[in-house]
Amino acid sequence: MREAVDLLVIGAGWAGLYAAKYALEAGLDVTILEAREDLGGVWYYADDPGTITVMRNTVSSSSRHVTEASDFPMGKAAGNFFRHQDALAYLHRYANRFGLTDRIVTGAKVIHAYKDHGCWQIQTQDGRTFKSRRLAVATGVHQRPRSISGPVSNFTGALVHAAELKHALDLSVGEEDHVVVYGGGETAADIVHDLAAETKAKITWAIRGGQHFFRKAAFKPGRPPGVYDRDDTALDEYSCGVLGVMTSAQKGVPGMRHVGNIATSGSVFSYQGHGVAEWQNERPLYRQFFNKNGHTLEHVWNGRVTPAPGIAKCIGDKVIFENQRELQATHIVCSFGYQPDFSFLPEALTAVPTDRLYRLVFHPGEPSLAFFGFARPTILSLPYMIELQCLYATRVWSGQLGLPDAETMHAQAAEDANALDSFFGYERRNRNITCPFWYLEVMMKAMEENGMHRLFSRFDPRRDWDVFSRVSRVSASPFLLRLITSDEIRHEDKERMGEYASPMPFGKRRRDVSFLRYVLTYGLIIGFSRLLRLDDLFDAIARRRMAKRGRALAIRPTTCKPMEQE
Repeated sequence: MREAVDLLVIGAGWAGLYAAKYALEAGLDVTILEAREDLGGVWYYADDPGTITVMRNTVSSSSRHVTEASDFPMGKAAGNFFRHQDALAYLHRYANRFGLTDRIVTGAKVIHAYKDHGCWQIQTQDGRTFKSRRLAVATGVHQRPRSISGPVSNFTGALVHAAELKHALDLSVGEEDHVVVYGGGETAADIVHDLAAETKAKITWAIRGGQHFFRKAAFKPGRPPGVYDRDDTALDEYSCGVLGVMTSAQKGVPGMRHVGNIATSGSVFSYQGHGVAEWQNERPLYRQFFNKNGHTLEHVWNGRVTPAPGIAKCIGDKVIFENQRELQATHIVCSFGYQPDFSFLPEALTAVPTDRLYRLVFHPGEPSLAFFGFARPTILSLPYMIELQCLYATRVWSGQLGLPDAETMHAQAAEDANALDSFFGYERRNRNITCPFWYLEVMMKAMEENGMHRLFSRFDPRRDWDVFSRVSRVSASPFLLRLITSDEIRHEDKERMGEYASPMPFGKRRRDVSFLRYVLTYGLIIGFSRLLRLDDLFDAIARRRMAKRGRALAIRPTTCKPMEQE
C-alpha cells in the first residue's frame, strides 16, 4: 500500500495537468492517474474509433493566445490556431517544465474511489490502490457519447454518432448519397466542411433551436469556401479590458454586434453570424455557446450545403424537419456531444451535478473533492476556465482561503446556478455552459479580489504609462488572469504584453499604435454605433430578409479554384 499523497488527480489532460501544477505550487505532494498510455486527454489522437479523441484534422477553435497557459507560451510555430499534434507536444513540454511528467502513472484507469477514515482510497482496473487526502477529478466531459434518441432513432438509413468518426471521409459517401449532419457545435461544423470540400454527396445541416456563429479569423473574399489562414489575426483576441469597459457581455456587447457580423461574413446583415432563417433565435450575444467554426458557413452561403431546423420525425429513410420540409437521406450524423462519467465515485457524491458544485469546483458535501474542466465557456477557451478554477483552488489548498460549511456551500452553489439561469434566460440543455465573463466576476469575489480594479491599480499610468497602455489592451486570456491575480510580474510577462495587445480594427496589429489612438478608434466606432442604434437596425433588416426569402445574405457563387487548407 502506497503512502497517502496530498492530492491525487484523475486524468492527465489539459485540466489534470493544470490542477497538478497549481497544487505543486501550493506545496502539495501530487500524483496523477491516467487511463491511457500517455498524457493529453482528447488531444492525444488515436485512430481507434472506440477511443474518444479529437478528429484527425482537428484545429483549435480558440486561438493560441486565448488557450495557452498564463505562464507558459505555446510558441508561434503552432500558428494562431493549432492542430492536435501541436497541442500534445505543448502539453508534454508543459508537464516537463513544471515537473509533472514523473508524477503521472499511465495505464491506471480508476474504477473505484471512496473515502475511508478521512483518506481517499483509489482503485485502478489493474488492481493497484492509491491513497490521498484530497481528490481532483479532471476526466473531462468526453467520456461517453450522448445517446442517439428522439425522432432520429427511427431512421432506417445509416445512423452514425460523430464520436464514431475520425474523419468525415470515414462515411465513404458519394454523389448518390444525401447526408444530414445534425448538431450546431464545432464538431458538426468540421464534419460539414470536410464533406462539402472533399465529397460530392448532398449535404443538409440541421440545427435545433438556433445557433450563434463566429469565425476564427476574419472573413476574406476570394478564398475557397471554408478556408482560412491559421496564422491570421484571431478574432477572439479583440476582447480586452478597455473594450470590456466600453461594452458589456451582459448587454450583448452593444455597438459591436454588427462589427462581429462583418468579420464573420463580410456583411452587417448576417444575423447571429449566419443570416439563415432556419437557425435564428432571439438569444442575445453570450447567451448561447458560440460556434467558432463559422468559416463552414460559406458552404451554406454558396448553396453547397442546405440549412435546416431540428428534425421532427423520421419515417424509414424519410427525414421530416420542424418546418415540414422533407427529404430522403442515406445517412444521419448525430453530433450530440458527450457526457462525463463519474461511475467510480460513490452514488451519494454523484447526486450533486457539476453545475451545483461550490464555485463550480468543490463538492459542497465533500470539500476534499474538486472538479476541473466541467464548466464550459460560451466563448474564449476551456483552458482559460480551468486556470481560473485552479487559481481559486490553490488558495484553498494553501490555506489562504477557507471553505464555508456544507449548508452554506449548497446554498451558494444554488444561488450561482440561479444567477446563471437568469443570465441565459432559457432552459439550457447543457447545464455546464457558462459565460466566462460572469464566471470571472464570481471567482474574483470568491478570491476576495476586485479583478479590473486590481489590474488598473497595479499598473498605475502615473508610474509607467507604456506598461499601463499595453496591459489595458491584453486580450481576455489566461495571461490576463495572471496579470490580475499574480503578486509577481516578471520581466518576461512585460515582454509578452505587446504580443497579446488587442489588435486594431480589421486585423491590424501594430505595436506602435498609441493608447489614445486605440481608445479613440474604438470609442468612435462603438459610440457612433450606439448613437444610431446600428446593431438593432441591421438585425431588424436581417430578420425581415430572412422572413421574406429564408436568408439575410444572397447566394454567393464560388469564384475561385479549390485549394488546400492553409
